[in-house]
Amino acid sequence: MKKLLFAALTVFLLLQHEESKAQVSVGIYQQNFGTYLAIGSDPDKKMFGEGRLEGGNEVDIEGTFGYNFIQKEEVNFYSGVHAGIINVGEGSSGYFGIPLGVLVKPFPATRNFGFLLETSPLFIPNADTAYLRAGIGLKYTFR
Repeated sequence: MKKLLFAALTVFLLLQHEESKAQVSVGIYQQNFGTYLAIGSDPDKKMFGEGRLEGGNEVDIEGTFGYNFIQKEEVNFYSGVHAGIINVGEGSSGYFGIPLGVLVKPFPATRNFGFLLETSPLFIPNADTAYLRAGIGLKYTFR
């Protein structure tokens, strides 16, 4: 799983063709089974990424890489790939998923703040199982 996360991050960085700027986003998302804290790159770029940490009954970590199919001043529609580890440490399992999400930035005075709606089928190869995860969240981009 570590090799998959490293390879995904490498591909993401190699495909960045624009000049990098220090723009960081932070978010908090309520998903099916817990609350995720996230930190990532600028979600208004064509390609973006973020790391997520869930700390409910167990600790999960996840890397998400996204591609904005629709980019407007007030809304982004994206898809991409997740790769993560459920229950880090004791009895952990790797998983991957395909997120579909919408980031809505409804306030013209501050387009740095947005509401996130995301759904993703998750596949857990070690357990031969899959499920649909969905959630809502808040995201802020420091510019």
